Amino acid sequence: MPPVQYTLLNACRTLFGDEINLGPEFLAYLQPNGAKVAFRTQAKQHHPDYFAEAPPEVRARQTARFREIHQAYHLLAKYLEQRRLPRLPPPRPKPSSRADRQQAHHATSSHAKAHDVPPMPMEFGIFAYYRGKIDYRDLIDALVWQRRQRPAIGAIACRWGWLNDAKVRQILTHRGNSGRFGRKAVELGILSPLQVEALLRHQRAHQQRLGQYFIECGLLTTIETEQLARDLERHNTRCAGGRR
Repeated sequence: MPPVQYTLLNACRTLFGDEINLGPEFLAYLQPNGAKVAFRTQAKQHHPDYFAEAPPEVRARQTARFREIHQAYHLLAKYLEQRRLPRLPPPRPKPSSRADRQQAHHATSSHAKAHDVPPMPMEFGIFAYYRGKIDYRDLIDALVWQRRQRPAIGAIACRWGWLNDAKVRQILTHRGNSGRFGRKAVELGILSPLQVEALLRHQRAHQQRLGQYFIECGLLTTIETEQLARDLERHNTRCAGGRR
């Protein structure tokens, strides 16, 4: 499966769950209104406002979940918008050197434009897109790159002594109700939900930051990336303060 399609299907899982049959056919028939309804349903269930009186760890978890839902919807909405176009621009070739990457970025910088930044917490990549620092294809490429750099849950569990190679193979070959490793492990009774949550937290903490991708590709300088990160921190702080 192409990495971009894999990223889009993961976004579908976030909005629609694992109960439906997700595949290329689902993406082909998905309509904007269906994605919007799924987003609103998930947002109503996980919006941080509904957990204002919950313990801090619960609020933090729900805020992270809401960001994931918002990012998933944004990716799918942009994909569906571009799918309606008669012809998409050809993909940019991957520049070989840093100088080439910077030249390619300047040549295509007109594709990126600033948007109104929604008053909600968000991740670095989505914030950079709304600020007009990157375009949609840059965002997709960065997310695919980040996923490839992310340590596998099975490998982490083996290092922690929770799994061995035989258990990993058993989980990977299990034809259950979910396509995700952690949920398969829970279905089989090999890992507990708390163990899977700990593995996911560790995985996210050790994945490469998206800003590093933009620097390596010459899309942003280190100074621009650091400034954008500070702007994002202020934006998320304002959003959190507005919900109190």
